[in-house]
Amino acid sequence: MSVMPLDGDSLALYDNRAAALAEVVFVGSQFNFSGSLIAATSQELGQITSTVMHSFQDFRKAVDEAESRPAIAILDEPMMRGLAEADLEFLFGLGDVTLGLAFCNECYAVDCYLDDRIRLRATSIFPLNVRLDIWLSIVKLVAHGGNYICPEVIAAGRIAPATESVDDCGLTPRQHDVLRLVADGQSNKRIAAVLGLSIHTVKLHLHNANLRLGARNRTEAAMHYRAMCP
Repeated sequence: MSVMPLDGDSLALYDNRAAALAEVVFVGSQFNFSGSLIAATSQELGQITSTVMHSFQDFRKAVDEAESRPAIAILDEPMMRGLAEADLEFLFGLGDVTLGLAFCNECYAVDCYLDDRIRLRATSIFPLNVRLDIWLSIVKLVAHGGNYICPEVIAAGRIAPATESVDDCGLTPRQHDVLRLVADGQSNKRIAAVLGLSIHTVKLHLHNANLRLGARNRTEAAMHYRAMCP
């Protein structure tokens, strides 16, 4: 992979192809991944090229069109929270791309830590709101092939509630709650509000319920649920 020098002045001039060819791509809001932060990160990484993209759709397009993929993609929490199921499948399907999550909310980070799909991808999980020197050390570790998960997230994950019991259909009570609302035509955002969960957790319950029911999408899951609970 060719090396593309990066500084703060030239960062904004990068097009989608250049971003895709960078070895480390940050995908998130301009507030979280500001030009100054990415410039400082790029300087710390040295010969490891990096850039930022503020739209997941731009990231998808860049990956699809480029001849090579980035080695690492780091998403901020708002970007990760807002991904549709199809986007999550695309992201987790990038088997040769190392993933990182820069979180704002520790509860959300714990949800991600307990997500089997994220675990299988050996995703690094680290906070956004840390001192610059700590941020640079974490990103440098990940860029050099390491894996970092915030110790507080690991500790909270270890004391997470025990696995819920399942019924004859293999569904937990919470999965039933989610499926009932899906069958009623409610959106993930509405389900999250009704049940007091994050949208990510709703997606996780629905994903696991789909696997149990053999459903390929929420429409099939709703049909299965209506058949089980008319």
